[in-house]
Amino acid sequence: MTGEKTLLYGLIGNPVGHSLSPVIMNRAFAQIGLDAVYAAFGVRPQMLDAAINGLYAMGASGANISYPFKEEALYHLDVISSDAELAHAVNTLVFIDDEIHGYNTDAPGTATALELFSEVPIEGNSAFIFGAGGSARAAAYGLLEKGADRVTFGARSREQVEIVVERYGYTFPEQEIDYVLLGNRDEKIRRRDAFCDAGIVINATPVGMSGVAEGNLIEDPEWIDSRQCFFDFVYHPRQTAFLGCARRAGAKTLGGIALLVSQAAESFRIWTDHAFDVKEMAQAVDMFSAEGPSAQRGVN
Repeated sequence: MTGEKTLLYGLIGNPVGHSLSPVIMNRAFAQIGLDAVYAAFGVRPQMLDAAINGLYAMGASGANISYPFKEEALYHLDVISSDAELAHAVNTLVFIDDEIHGYNTDAPGTATALELFSEVPIEGNSAFIFGAGGSARAAAYGLLEKGADRVTFGARSREQVEIVVERYGYTFPEQEIDYVLLGNRDEKIRRRDAFCDAGIVINATPVGMSGVAEGNLIEDPEWIDSRQCFFDFVYHPRQTAFLGCARRAGAKTLGGIALLVSQAAESFRIWTDHAFDVKEMAQAVDMFSAEGPSAQRGVN
């Protein structure tokens, strides 16, 4: 039951019918006895400003921003955290008096997921990240902040990724940030070397997601080393082609539910100043996604 004093939180994205975020947040609210409700709101393209202002007008306390609005949301906020500004992507909003504050919890969420669920060291390690969009930039920030020696982006747009590498180079001058172009024949050797040298390989793109862009980004399975950890941000389906390829080669794998729950924990902390058990929540969500309605499975 909801009442006049019930706090409202929500997810803004498109599509959202498959999201597991309501499962996580409503469970977490119940655990701490907070009178609050979290709902998913599917927003039409070009209507993001109306959606954010609509939640603000209704007295909402906070919201998450999901695909495809993480970058666009930056232009509708009053205050932006430093990590969200550098990643040029926001996924968590807080409505405070007359201001809307934006944060990026994907950055710390990436590091937390790796530390808790894979036990792969980040400090001194290197990473290859497929993508250069908001999720990829946030992942890179989280790893570099935790002491990764090198991050290489695998991107298709030279113009986009060059800007990203330059900005991160200013912020992390002691660490190596580079890129390679995917699908470029002239860069195959550089792609192979960067891929093979990475202890952590991340898919931060929608490739492999059911109904969005099915496929596999791994160019050559022979490049995979069993000592590597492959982390797919996609969690619908839970067993993607990316993870399957890595698993068959004997590498360690980590699915997207780990990131979903880890970044949600940081959003929850920002909103309520309370923490929840990330591993326990991941087990509950994994069971729900396996047994619950298929419409409840998806991304962020």
